[in-house]
Amino acid sequence: MLPYEQLTEVGRVRRMRRLAEQVLAHYDLKVERVAFLARMTNLLYRVDTAGGGRYVLRIYSDADSTLAENRTEVFWLNAIRRDTNLRVVTPVPRRDGEFISLASLPGLPPERRCVLFNWVPGRPLETRVTTAAYQQFGGMLARLHDHSERLALPAHIQPKRWDKVFYYPGESAIYARPEHAHLFPPERVAMMDEAVSRCNRLLSGLYAQTRPPKLIHGDLHPGNIHVERGLLHFLDFEDICLGYPVQDVAISLYYGRSRPDYPELVEAFRKGYASVRAWPVSSSEQLAGLMAARNANFINYVVSLRPNPEQELDGMFTRLAQSLAQMGSEWR
Repeated sequence: MLPYEQLTEVGRVRRMRRLAEQVLAHYDLKVERVAFLARMTNLLYRVDTAGGGRYVLRIYSDADSTLAENRTEVFWLNAIRRDTNLRVVTPVPRRDGEFISLASLPGLPPERRCVLFNWVPGRPLETRVTTAAYQQFGGMLARLHDHSERLALPAHIQPKRWDKVFYYPGESAIYARPEHAHLFPPERVAMMDEAVSRCNRLLSGLYAQTRPPKLIHGDLHPGNIHVERGLLHFLDFEDICLGYPVQDVAISLYYGRSRPDYPELVEAFRKGYASVRAWPVSSSEQLAGLMAARNANFINYVVSLRPNPEQELDGMFTRLAQSLAQMGSEWR
């Protein structure tokens, strides 16, 4: 048997499907088909059952989350379903009532964390962008934040905090390493240094306020929202953080900035949010700074994980320069 690392991508997907089938044996489901769905950072399999049931099994990567963070994801999703009528993805319990499976098989990487979710209907919002959808988006995010503020967290729920630019478990800055010098000439290194310094001051200042941080989604962009018959469904809560509503708003509005209708989308989003609770953005400079922080983090991510990052970096550095300029003189 070839080591997992030496397999082709197709070979890895096929071998990991054996692990998926082992995990699914612990559910009260009559599984008819397990098919590869997508590989993002995690590996996703579509699960079809007798009677037409559809699910998604997520096999987590160690690169983006920990077991503790997966427990936070399951905890909040179950609380949202219990306490609200927000349309969010639902984790499915195993036969023994547990939600997270720790599974391993010979010839595969070390123990994998797996969770089964219900199938979310519709198409990604990024394929059906309208001002009406963005107004609904803002209102739903505000309701999510309302729920978070009321939710008491058990002691074992300890998610990460977005209190610095590189905030994922084990993440470090790689842009100044010699092996990446061809991607980061001196002017790019200088821009990253400026972004990290200024954005870290902005982020640490958020957490210095007397109001304690609460759970935020941490990655609620149009690709993580499905539209079905005009209704939005939120999914992919893997990147939950302890943070502040303005951070979620910045993440959601980070996308689509090159669209000609972007100002109208932002206003629709703001209107929807403000119809539920106070708009959390204190200034356009603060919003630009949080977008710069996400942009700098993404540059690090792209170089770390993409095989050919060169084609993406030009646009990312153009946007980073724009966001830094929009921060003004604050947080220098």
